[in-house]
This record gives sequence, C-alpha cells and structure tokens, in this order.
Amino acid sequence: MSGTASVNRLKSQFVFAYTALTGLIALGAIAALVTGGMDYGWLGALLAVLPFIGLYIRVVKARKITRTSRHLPILATISLAGLGLAAWDFWQGTRADWLPLLAAGLGALGFLLYDFWYSSFGRRVSDRLVVGQPLPAFTVEDTDGNPVPSSALLGQPTLFMFYRGNWCPFCMGQVREVAEQYKALDERGVSVAFISPQPTELTERVARIFDIPYRFLVDRDLAAARTLGIVHEHGVPAGPLAREYGRDTVLPTVIITDPDGVLLFTDQTDNYRVRPDPAVFFRVLAAHGY
Repeated sequence: MSGTASVNRLKSQFVFAYTALTGLIALGAIAALVTGGMDYGWLGALLAVLPFIGLYIRVVKARKITRTSRHLPILATISLAGLGLAAWDFWQGTRADWLPLLAAGLGALGFLLYDFWYSSFGRRVSDRLVVGQPLPAFTVEDTDGNPVPSSALLGQPTLFMFYRGNWCPFCMGQVREVAEQYKALDERGVSVAFISPQPTELTERVARIFDIPYRFLVDRDLAAARTLGIVHEHGVPAGPLAREYGRDTVLPTVIITDPDGVLLFTDQTDNYRVRPDPAVFFRVLAAHGY
C-alpha cells in the first residue's frame, strides 16, 4: 500500500470514529448536566463537539450546505472555547474528575484534525487533464449496463462532473446546483454527464430524483477515474458506507470540453467541502462563445 493510500485509510477510519465519538460525548455531557446540574466541565465538553455535530446535521441530514470555506475558524474557535472551559473547571476544582476534560480535549482535537487534515485530499493535479489538450478517451456505463465511450458524449460543449456518490452531501449539492441550471445550459447547447463509481442502482436513484435529460453514468471499477488520474483510494468513510459503496472512490472533478473534446476548464478541488459555483462554469462557457 502506498503512503498516500495509507494516509487515506487512516482518514476514512478517523472520520467514522470521530463522528461516533462526538455523538457519545454529547449524550454523556447532556446526561451529566441533566442529572447532576450545572457542571462547567461537561458544558465545555458539549461545546467542544457541538460545532461538528451542528455541521453534520446541516450538511448530512438537512442538506442545507453545498460548499464551505477551506477552513472553519468560527467553529474551531467554539470547539476550542469548550476545551478552555473544561480546562478551567478542572483546574478550579479538585482535579479528580478528569473525564469532562478528556472528552473536551478529544472533541476539540478531533475537530481540528477534521478541519485541517481530513477535509484536504492532499491531491496532486492530474497531468492528464490539461486545459487546451484533448480529454483522454475513457468508457463508462449507462444505468442499463451499456458501455458509453467518452467520444459519444462529445459533439457539443460538455460538462463532465465526476462525483463520489449519493453518500456525499457536498457532491449531491453540486449535482443539484447544476441540475437547477438545466434550461440555461440547454440554451447554450451544453450537455452534462454526471459520472460516479457507485453501484448502478444508486445512480438510477439519483437520476429519478432529478428527472432531467442529463446523462447519469457509472464508472465501474473506477476505470475512467484511473484513466484520468482522479482515483481516491480509501476515499469512502470506513464502516457501513465503505461496505455499501466500496472503499475507493473518485476525487470530485469538473471538466468542461469543447465539441471536439478539448479541455476548456477543469476544477480539481483539494478539499471536499470546497466546490466551484455554477457561475464559474457559465463564465468559462461565455469566454469561449457558448
């Protein structure tokens, strides 16, 4: 296993464990506050994990966020303030009850790791996707299992969006944003292909949700992603998601080509929470007369 793959595997295990840990800390802190009354140590522990829990609820459950800034300084400050409160309570007390301080420390440290380490792909820009050069040929499948060569997707300006899968709320938010621009893109003669390595039945589900005449395609065994140099080894969080979707996925990537397949634009984000706004795509298209 390469060094990058080893780090990615550690990241997938981290995010699964940290998500579970924040829930346990929050439940424990709430129980302690309800049964024992005001305890600044447990209040600090709760405060330390609330930023991640709040972000998780808004992104994963409510799906209210499509992108964020590269880092989350306000949320990090809140989490660290919780650690500070727990530390203050520990030093002001008998220093016998160290559990709230430990919980707050794990919560705050975990959030910093999530923000500065986990969220970054550490990817290198693929040397196979160069603006001004032809798109490398690849083959994907439609939802009926029929092979679809990349050449069949050309003939007009084309926006290719490689997304990780239904499990990724930022990917789904990005798909939704582009789907909402259907009429504007159609007026410019632009076709759109959404491509994911997830199982076919899950891609069919996405197609039914949006119900627009775009191509929803499957990159079986990440064949196209390997051709383009955008594979993300161990990119799916460990646990149930990895069992359902497989451990490897694609790095979120947007490509715009002209009718002949020459790249006009590519976005290879280095942070899974940072995605281009659709307005960027329209500026690129307008700059090339579309």
